[in-house]
Amino acid sequence: MSLPGFTPDNTRLITATGQGLVAGNRLALSGRRLSAETAGVLLPRGAGSDRSVAVRLVPVLELPEDVLVVPEQLALEHGLAEAPWHLRPVEARVPATVELESPAELSLDEATRRVQNSTLLLGHVFVYGDGHGHADEWIDVGGHPFRVRSVSDRSGQALNGLLSIGAETRISVFAPGVRSAVDIVVLADCSGSMGANDIPDAREGFRIRRDLRVTRMEALKRALRTMIDARAQVDGLVTRFALVRFDLTTQVLFPGRDGMAEVTTAPGDRSLEQLRGAVTLLKHGDQPTDIGKALHRAGELLYRHGVPDNDKLIVLVSDGAHWAPMSEDRSGESVVGTEDPVSTMEELHTELGIRLHAVGISDQTLFGRWWEAYCKQQKVRLQPPQHLVPNHELLQQLVDVAGGDRHRIGGVEVLEEYFAELGSGVVRSVGAPAQRRLPALQIDPAAVVVAARRTVLDPSRRERWETQVETVLGLYSEICAASVPRLGYALFDAAPPVDLQRLRRIASSHMDFTAWLAAAYKVFHERIHKSVRFPKSDPKYAAKLPLPALVEPLWDGRLGEVHGLRNFFLHNPEYEKRTEEQNRQVGEVLLKHTGKYAVGEEDAEGWQRLQGGLLSNLSAVLGEVLDLLVSPPPGQGEPDPSHVEPAAPAVPASAAAADVRLMQQGW
Repeated sequence: MSLPGFTPDNTRLITATGQGLVAGNRLALSGRRLSAETAGVLLPRGAGSDRSVAVRLVPVLELPEDVLVVPEQLALEHGLAEAPWHLRPVEARVPATVELESPAELSLDEATRRVQNSTLLLGHVFVYGDGHGHADEWIDVGGHPFRVRSVSDRSGQALNGLLSIGAETRISVFAPGVRSAVDIVVLADCSGSMGANDIPDAREGFRIRRDLRVTRMEALKRALRTMIDARAQVDGLVTRFALVRFDLTTQVLFPGRDGMAEVTTAPGDRSLEQLRGAVTLLKHGDQPTDIGKALHRAGELLYRHGVPDNDKLIVLVSDGAHWAPMSEDRSGESVVGTEDPVSTMEELHTELGIRLHAVGISDQTLFGRWWEAYCKQQKVRLQPPQHLVPNHELLQQLVDVAGGDRHRIGGVEVLEEYFAELGSGVVRSVGAPAQRRLPALQIDPAAVVVAARRTVLDPSRRERWETQVETVLGLYSEICAASVPRLGYALFDAAPPVDLQRLRRIASSHMDFTAWLAAAYKVFHERIHKSVRFPKSDPKYAAKLPLPALVEPLWDGRLGEVHGLRNFFLHNPEYEKRTEEQNRQVGEVLLKHTGKYAVGEEDAEGWQRLQGGLLSNLSAVLGEVLDLLVSPPPGQGEPDPSHVEPAAPAVPASAAAADVRLMQQGW
């Protein structure tokens, strides 16, 4: 079964070169076939590959309905001109965070600035971690390729598949340690809950057993050793560390004195060895947790001992066990202390430029499996102690006020991956992407329309057509001027020149006709005053209007044909979705103007007859409306106000009712 979308059977491919709207993986389609920007999947069958391509589809109203504009490089790479292809719009997931690695030629400050100012990131579509062995994903930012390092959802879990950067996505930039220096304080939670052994032991080289687990503290220590090993392999700018254990109190374990120390691989330097020894000393106790005090101590270390030009980072590692708002009752181990952790971190970030990464040990799933196995082994059914249940709500709040930096949750693998990165570089938060500002299409849509013409028009027919159009536009202009003094408001709001210009174009195909029809609808339906836009079934309604007689020409069904055909051709492009009644109604309109019930896609004669019939209707309606507007009101000249004309509506009641019914049906 074929998928809905665009193929060479219904869409003509046009390529674009150079800088502009269509570049990279951005494609342009007619706004009449694509109502809003969306993600898409292009399935090329050429170049010996069936690999799909993630694309960003942008609507351009001026493009012909059957045209797709693609970058020339993309078309050449995938052989789109020589082989079948299929394009379908799809919904992409919006990540909460995206981390990009800066190119080697840019400093961290310059890379951050470029990402921060990019107006093309918002809405960018890409595929990440699809599991098919594809190469790394790269995003072009101002001519520089940034590699996508990680993508995650709101909970910190990794995301894969088709993604699109949204307005709420938090973006950060990673720079390897060879180009960046950073001062880091690691806050290690040593409270009682860190002794829970709910972390699966997934060390490489061991056969994994479902019952083999380690404590949360052991998982933390392994991750810190991974960080040290990663740092030992980086010969870049100097990084300064402090390792602080905390529960109700805080203690600096590295360096041995109160402060921070450089960690290097220089010959004779024992800093890495000393840091490893400090990690060994980490042990969980039986105390509750005061995160506010720990954050305050970390901020003091960075302020007093950090290097002025270095990035300043706090890494908080905790299970977040039984954190609750101050107003709720607490039992067991809890977060205590007089300092509010969120307010403390917000002040550190705002006043001192200190950022925070939060790494949550364990999660609800890991703990739930462990507790279920424990109860099964003990042959009891118990509710778990609240002081053991991991709760990362506070960690997320701290991340939010500290610039939106990374928030990771999980077991040994997640911890080791994070700390390996921490030892090899630094991450700078950018925040939400800049407001989108897409460039203009680099090819002239009007030229595409001209190229799409398939029929040479007879000169005499073109002359008659132009005379008809000028008559309609002249009447429209006079009505706009005459309606305000007579009605107190403009019967038609002034239409933009581009829509009026489109009314001058004679159709040579179904595509041309629908483009003209869209312009006619905008001018003569969307911009008509709301009081007479749709027929009203209540006979008392017209009597309340400033000029009740206007409803006769406006509601007799001639303008309704423009409205109905527009909805039929533009709102229901797929024939199988059209009802039998809709098809019958359109068939009757076509028969009246063309002499046949259906018009072929490329039947220029048929579409021009239909277009001319609608234009004649418009000319007649506008002429009657103008006559009513310029005729003297009762009591001012002819006709005699004492003379009462017999009530004889121009349209039978049944016809008016039918017109109302068509409007209600979306006609």
